[in-house]
Amino acid sequence: GYVLVRSDDLDPGDDLRRYVAEVDATLERYGTEILVQSFPAAVPEGEWSGFVTLLRFESVEAARRWYDSPEYAAVRPMRQASSTPTAILVEGVAPGHRSSDLLALFG
Repeated sequence: GYVLVRSDDLDPGDDLRRYVAEVDATLERYGTEILVQSFPAAVPEGEWSGFVTLLRFESVEAARRWYDSPEYAAVRPMRQASSTPTAILVEGVAPGHRSSDLLALFG
């Protein structure tokens, strides 16, 4: 499972500084691997000015447990106060997955 967070209009003030100082403890407790933290990103299509973070968990359920945990609930408002955030939780694909596998969804 993965958590992708896009943070637009990032304000590197006190809230963000406290968040980044405290969030690692929550990530470690829930077995999270940080795959991407990038600013600025290369933008070959469209427009993008946000900061992106991609986290990997053992499952979507594990990602949800972390996101809803009291530990993360204590620091999440600092991230939210320091940007205009969008967060999504998604399941990874099986090994060998191909984009053409999606054709089955389209009927």
